[in-house]
Amino acid sequence: MVGLMTNGSEPTLGKYTSVTVEAAARLVDVDVATIRHWSDVGSIEIEQRGDMHVVRLDQVKQLTNTSRMGSRTRHGSLRALLRDAETVESLSVVVLQELVREKAGDVS
Repeated sequence: MVGLMTNGSEPTLGKYTSVTVEAAARLVDVDVATIRHWSDVGSIEIEQRGDMHVVRLDQVKQLTNTSRMGSRTRHGSLRALLRDAETVESLSVVVLQELVREKAGDVS
């Protein structure tokens, strides 16, 4: 599953290496829930191999980098705040503002 290559005396992971969801989360410093969310919305595929759930590490790295770059912009920050928000039936501006305030810890 893990394609180890040697780079001098230090082993490295191959470009298209598949690792468990948990290992990918640790390697790229992102939550397991975020990787599962990306799978739910179709951004990444989680493959089941026996009793393990694996992802391609290069895809997780790419999504993590894109997500972090996007959070530097105003709209990216809003997306980051709303990423784990519950789904609501009404998408009014007032409801979205309330969700952002709750997520940011500013309930006013």
